[in-house]
Amino acid sequence: MKVALPAILAVGLVAAIGSPAEAGAKPKATTTLYVAPLRGRAKLPTVCATAKFSNINAAIKAAAVGDTVMVCPGTYRGSASITVKSKAGNIKITSGALIETRIRLVGMPGAVINATGLVNAITVFGPGAAGASVRGFTAEDAIGEGILAAGTDGVTISNNTVVYNDNGTPKSPWPFCAANGNVPGDCGEGLGVLTTSDSKILDNTIEFNSGGILMSDDLGPTSHDTIEGNLVEDNESDCGITIVGHNAGGASAKGVPQPSMGGVYDNLVTGNAVLSNGTTGEGGGILLAGAASYNNTITDNEIAGNGLAGVTVHEHGVDALSGDVISGNWFGTNDITGDPGTPDQVTTGVFVERDSPKFPTVDITVKNNTIAWDVIGIYDITGAGGLTQSGNKFLHVKEGVKL
Repeated sequence: MKVALPAILAVGLVAAIGSPAEAGAKPKATTTLYVAPLRGRAKLPTVCATAKFSNINAAIKAAAVGDTVMVCPGTYRGSASITVKSKAGNIKITSGALIETRIRLVGMPGAVINATGLVNAITVFGPGAAGASVRGFTAEDAIGEGILAAGTDGVTISNNTVVYNDNGTPKSPWPFCAANGNVPGDCGEGLGVLTTSDSKILDNTIEFNSGGILMSDDLGPTSHDTIEGNLVEDNESDCGITIVGHNAGGASAKGVPQPSMGGVYDNLVTGNAVLSNGTTGEGGGILLAGAASYNNTITDNEIAGNGLAGVTVHEHGVDALSGDVISGNWFGTNDITGDPGTPDQVTTGVFVERDSPKFPTVDITVKNNTIAWDVIGIYDITGAGGLTQSGNKFLHVKEGVKL
């Protein structure tokens, strides 16, 4: 559960990623560019047998705004890189496929990007990539995220399989892998959404990574995104879905949101299956934490078998954690490992923590959920009356609401 600001980032990075394409450009007819392996083309569809490209990044570079890069079945290992300025020095992001313009990257069934030794399998980066989409790939074996969208808007990432990523160690070149104080590195989880707005993460399968999906605000605010219909399971070391404010500028010194600076807010997490995450580490089903994580809606998800509570809310400082709504979800047994450093050591559906009465009130609404087979349904230790709960059903639960 990484809630501290990694070394990457911050001042200088937004400027480094450039500006969107010039407004007012004349529309052009779009083209589909095909990519296929050099070997075995005879067994592939005709459009693959005659594909002009064998390297995904060469096709992306040749594509114009609005074009489609169609990737035929096969395993691809090519790489591209971008160097980003940060307070810690230049950071090099290496990727199996690097998208910096508005294109559609589509994998046919059987299209695999193996990112062994690379930071990401697929990276969608910068404002020029606003409106890009990624669909149909298996993204595997990256040091960091299998798929990362960063510093961009309106991106759609759908119907991908993201597996066996987060393979880095604390000594890996990707800063998310490094520990920050007492917080261990997480290498960015399987799929990362880092400073985006109006983007959609839809119908992906995210398994066997350190963690599942990470939403954070390292470059600036992350807002109005939708995470829907994903299967997030068996990411054993960390949370299924982490919604965290890494950026200290997201809240003032008094815990007042500063949305122009940062924060993860007004996002929708709906219709996902979040199962058996964090079982060997410290990970909940869905985590809300950090300097500014507010006004998010978590609804109609299935959440069960996770290491910490199904939805876990942690306030460890003067944070902006308010206005989040948890509604209409189905919770099975969660918190199977207990939450270290807290009183929550039994199975729990929803856990809300506020470390000190000196911190701002954690204002959260929990309504119309079904919570089953837990010792505690909703466990609130904020001590400030910030919890509003109504309409929840407790089945085979020893204590519905514990204050």
